[in-house]
Amino acid sequence: MGAHSVPSRKRSARVRALLAGGLVLGIGGTVTLAAWTDAENASGTFAASRFSIEANVSNPYSATAPWTVNETAPGATLAFDAAGMYPEKITYAPIALRTRPGSVSGSATLLGAQVTDTPGTEPRLGAALVYRVVLSQACNAEAFRPGASFIVGSDTTFAPLTTGQRPDALAVLAPAGASTPGASTHFCFQVTLPKDADQRLQGTSATAVWRFSAESTQ
Repeated sequence: MGAHSVPSRKRSARVRALLAGGLVLGIGGTVTLAAWTDAENASGTFAASRFSIEANVSNPYSATAPWTVNETAPGATLAFDAAGMYPEKITYAPIALRTRPGSVSGSATLLGAQVTDTPGTEPRLGAALVYRVVLSQACNAEAFRPGASFIVGSDTTFAPLTTGQRPDALAVLAPAGASTPGASTHFCFQVTLPKDADQRLQGTSATAVWRFSAESTQ
């Protein structure tokens, strides 16, 4: 029996060593660290502003006259006394613009007119007529005094009907309230036939269609 006891102790030590090694490997290979987790969310709601305008062409101007939306040509008819134009005759017509309820502020730019003349006629009345435009609620000769807010032309010069707004001119459109329109901006047109107009223009006619391009500023 003494001869077999030594190997038995060696085997026991060897087994203990393997178990110990396996224990170390088991801890190192399978244990992971955990952490508490949480999250936060955030959201935003977006709404687009609104911008729209309307016009009033009453002559003389009346705030209680109809205000209309005219997005397609020919639009509202300017009230010129223009049935019998002759050299040096001057005619006036106002137009007021304003933002509609719920609209933000903006600006308006007057574009040159699209002119249509009597078919087949030369010379053309539309090419002979000239005009000026100022910012003014009063629409008469006094509105075109020196120092006026000229949109087209100046206190000394007229422009062809096809001429648009001066680069240095600005027509502001005030913002509207939630249920009320904005303050109105007034334009006065002055159209004349020059003194040296061709005699052959007698009996001819022309139609001019102007467009205001409006843009929001907010």
